[in-house]
Amino acid sequence: MDELKKEITEIVGGREIRYVLDEATGTYLPDWELPPQKEIGRYGRMRLKFLKENCSSLYQAMCLKGTLNEHLAEVDDRAYERINSITKAMSKADGLTDEMKNTDQLYWVGMMNNYRNSAEEIILNELIYV
Repeated sequence: MDELKKEITEIVGGREIRYVLDEATGTYLPDWELPPQKEIGRYGRMRLKFLKENCSSLYQAMCLKGTLNEHLAEVDDRAYERINSITKAMSKADGLTDEMKNTDQLYWVGMMNNYRNSAEEIILNELIYV
C-alpha cells in the first residue's frame, strides 16, 4: 500500500488550498488560517443565532469566505450606535433633560428604559432579523 503524502494542494475557484493529512483518521483537512477575530457583543450573537437557524446557506457562505465574524461585529456596532441615536432622539422629542434626572430620578429612569426598549425593538427588526 502506498504511503499517503503529508500534504497536498489543489486549485479551487482560482485559489490554492492546502490540505494536511490527519493521521488519526487518514483524511485530508484544509489548512485554513483565519484572520484575527473581532469580539462580538449581544446583538452580534443574536444575529449569529438568526443566521444559523434561518439562513443556513448565507451562514455557510460567510463561514467559507471568512466574512462571518466581520459581519457580526459590524451588525453589533451598528446596533449599539442606532440604539443610542434613537434613544437620544426620543428623549429630546419628549423634552426629557439631564436636569430631570436630578429632580425626578424614577421618572427619568423609567422613561429612558422605555426609550431603550423601544429602540431595541426597532433595531431587532432593522438589523438582526433580516
